[in-house]
Amino acid sequence: MTDYENALDVMFSTIREKHALPEGLAKQWFRMAVASYELDISALEYNENTQMFGRPSNIAANVVGLIMSLYYIKRERSRINKLQNIVGRDISFNSTGDSKRAVRDEYADIYYEVESRLHKLKTHAFN
Repeated sequence: MTDYENALDVMFSTIREKHALPEGLAKQWFRMAVASYELDISALEYNENTQMFGRPSNIAANVVGLIMSLYYIKRERSRINKLQNIVGRDISFNSTGDSKRAVRDEYADIYYEVESRLHKLKTHAFN
């Protein structure tokens, strides 16, 4: 199993999606998550051909998958915000505040988990 597949497994184990996500979208979220991880921690040296990191790490794949979940929830939050009070001649959608609150809470939970894991991975200078 490649690091890309491991990250996808982590992402899909944390979200519940009724429909299959486009492969291109998941790949883009993966690229963005790798860039975010590299910005905060260290270079993963991801190889597009082998879909593996230069230094294979289950921890990195786990954190990258969680970051991908954040991108999914951001997209879901945007979708719910757009549904807010759409009224047409033949159709009416009205998103309640509860759905927005639930997505916001889910985002906060995963965000906290990602931040705590990134914090654990950082090298601290307490000497």
